[in-house]
Amino acid sequence: MESGAIPDDAITASSSYVPNVGPKNGRLRVEKAGGAWCPKQQVEKGIREYLQVDLEEVYVITGVQTQGRYDRGRGQEYAEEYTLEYWRPGLGDWKEYKRWDGKQILRGNSDTATVESHRLMPPIFASRVRILPYSVHRRTVCLRLEFLGCLNEGGVLSYIAPEGSNPAQGLSDSSYDGQLTQGELRGGLGLLVDGETGADNFRLDIGYGKGNGWVGWKNDSTANGYVELVFEFDQIRNFSAVHLFVNNYFTRDVQVFSKAKIMFSIGGRFYNGRTLSYSYMPDKVLENARNVSIHLHSRLARFIKIRLFFASGWIMLSEVTFDSVPFATNITNEEIPESAEDEFIINSRDESIQDTFETISARKDDNSYVEVIVGVLTAIMLLLLTVFVIILILSRRNKFQGSPSLLRNPFGVTINMKDLLMNLSSGNNVTANSHPITPVSQGPPSDLPSESFEEFKSPLVDLYYSPNSNTARCSSSLDDESEEPPEVPPLPSVQSLEEDPVAPVGSSPPAYYRSLQNTPNHSPKSNMINLGNYFPKIATDPPNRKLYHTAPREKQRIPPPVVCWNIAPSMGQSYNCKEAELVPIPRYSLAPLEKLGSCHAGEISLYETEGLEDIIPGVGRLVVVRTPNPERVKSHTATGSMESLREVRFLAGLSDPNICRVLGVCTAEQPPWTIIEYGEMGDLAQYLQFIANKSGTTRSSTAHPLNVGCLVYMATQIASGMKYLEMKHVVHKDLAARNCLVGRGYLIKVADIAICKVQYRKDYAEIGGRPPAPIRWLPWESILLDRYSCSSSVWSFAVTLWEILSFACEKPFNNLTNEKVIQNAEHMYYGGELQVLLNKPPLCSTEIYELMCECWRRDDTSRPTFKQIYSFLKHHNKEYLPSD
Repeated sequence: MESGAIPDDAITASSSYVPNVGPKNGRLRVEKAGGAWCPKQQVEKGIREYLQVDLEEVYVITGVQTQGRYDRGRGQEYAEEYTLEYWRPGLGDWKEYKRWDGKQILRGNSDTATVESHRLMPPIFASRVRILPYSVHRRTVCLRLEFLGCLNEGGVLSYIAPEGSNPAQGLSDSSYDGQLTQGELRGGLGLLVDGETGADNFRLDIGYGKGNGWVGWKNDSTANGYVELVFEFDQIRNFSAVHLFVNNYFTRDVQVFSKAKIMFSIGGRFYNGRTLSYSYMPDKVLENARNVSIHLHSRLARFIKIRLFFASGWIMLSEVTFDSVPFATNITNEEIPESAEDEFIINSRDESIQDTFETISARKDDNSYVEVIVGVLTAIMLLLLTVFVIILILSRRNKFQGSPSLLRNPFGVTINMKDLLMNLSSGNNVTANSHPITPVSQGPPSDLPSESFEEFKSPLVDLYYSPNSNTARCSSSLDDESEEPPEVPPLPSVQSLEEDPVAPVGSSPPAYYRSLQNTPNHSPKSNMINLGNYFPKIATDPPNRKLYHTAPREKQRIPPPVVCWNIAPSMGQSYNCKEAELVPIPRYSLAPLEKLGSCHAGEISLYETEGLEDIIPGVGRLVVVRTPNPERVKSHTATGSMESLREVRFLAGLSDPNICRVLGVCTAEQPPWTIIEYGEMGDLAQYLQFIANKSGTTRSSTAHPLNVGCLVYMATQIASGMKYLEMKHVVHKDLAARNCLVGRGYLIKVADIAICKVQYRKDYAEIGGRPPAPIRWLPWESILLDRYSCSSSVWSFAVTLWEILSFACEKPFNNLTNEKVIQNAEHMYYGGELQVLLNKPPLCSTEIYELMCECWRRDDTSRPTFKQIYSFLKHHNKEYLPSD
């Protein structure tokens, strides 16, 4: 309307007060002639006046916007309320629009200039739409109008389906606009084609009623053991696939159908040709709803019949979409079906070999040629196997003969030079009273420190740590300019090495470990064993180092991206995340609300979306815009910019219901903005504090704090999201209640934005020049060794669980200073346990507190995994229902 794409002659009305306020002037934000459409009569109960728009084709209308008559400040008329009517081919009469809750009257305007917008839930399929001003009392009304939506390209005219089995629970097709005849829906469209998919848990009310988006059928509601759907299209089409969005909440007796049969017809009377039979392998591991896609192999039809067979007590369907194109040639005659039909069988486990399942009645051919084919195939397989074995033997021989990584010294001890080079980095020396092998200081530290050498680092305290200083410096003959090798001292005996080795993390502390305050600046030269005495001088120039890299398969692996924020690939594990393509987001769809804060990595701001749902379905009203630090951007080279883009693509590839999505990037601004989901209720820490404060200041029944079941339910969702990250070998370095966002229905999503917020600045502390870290939530290995893994996230999750059950009323270790927290971690580094442990919250059960203590174990390998944590919490809280 506003753009003028709809011509004036397509806009009509029941009447107009004068031509100056005729229907063509009823365009939103357009000031022409009288400034709006005004009906001839004043509107009151019983008076019917309307403005009609002819769209010519069927559109999916998802929203409506209205304005009053402003007329450059002279207008005073507007419609406070209105109703909608619509029509399309196939509908006999005009239909009155009803919202998801059954209401027909929509709120209009309260002044002449403000635009009032309504999202239509469910949407309208229509080629003609009317808006009817409504008022209980007589009043003069004028309005301007705009419709939001898109062309319906699917071509579905109507569908036939059984009535849903449980209308009381919202599992019926409430938006169906056809006729209900003898328990069958006919001649209309509804939930199955509205473009909206339901949530995984159909029992949740996310703002549109329970079960919204789902149509459910019970297995005893049909006599034949299947649900039959018939779809009619506008013309004959060539179909390539059908997609069914199905629920799999198997703990509530809901599963994906076991089998689907699909039949095709030109005229709707006879379903000729082969029937496609599709079998689905049951899934009793994941309860998330999913899209089931079935290939239709370019079948021609105007009617499609789908039969879905029950695999459990219920089948729940949310959406059915077809991939098709109109067929140019007209087919008028419908063929009478033959007596026997062929069946084309497809298996969900391997659709690539589906042609082998085609069964057609035919004469039995002579099988004499089968033996020849089998013999030829067997010979080819044996030949390929022989070639493979020869290649394998030759490659292993070359590996052992030519590999420079395995060198034997004259003392009979095998040394792996690759591991040795990885350990040659300064700043990692240790003090020893016996004969531990000590790396040689060779100038600046390596850019790629070895994770395996982190066990030799001394604990770091805020007042003493410096990343470029050594706790003990070793004398080295490599500093001398003499070309003659030094005299080789005798190696320590094997017995002495066994009696006093360098203690790894997790073993009893050796005698030479002591706190940093008492660490001497130098160690006696006589007590140190220098590797430079045993091997020739090793140049540190990069070209010579290539001699010691002997893993060709490692070169083919894609290295993980350089990450500046807190969600990053886990240390010591392979990088197996798929980096997604970034969705471009237009600048006009983002309206700023407030700046939330900034940190070393960048800054974040809160924005409101405007029309972004047309680009990204299901996006919420609020999003976070994250931009990198300007100083960091200035110092970036082209390679650095690519790494920054890789980080965003890495985050965009993470897709889980309990992880905040990276929606896309806005390239209209430089540097590009990263757009991230945001929860409508804010972060979990603020939400819990609000609930606790509200319950402490009022005694009303509606202000009671959340019960334990609901708190554990939210924690279970966090564990579910972290289970997904654990599966992807991704670690969260800042897992806390402040980094969990709350949506409707207590939906929790793990995010990474809290470090920028001003109110949480005191939760972070700098340790020796490193970026600020949430030391009260981190395990000892992350605080002291800067080592992060999925096991360190398990520790942080236990602290987050403690926060949730304490309503986030105080910080962990609230009575300790940051220095005391680090000393507490240092005590565990030396082999002990935490001197100060978090107390059991009053609402916490003994079993859950024992789970927390298991997550706080010193040895990270003995901590539970997120998969185990999720299973425990889900089983422990199985009696809780979110609707409660």
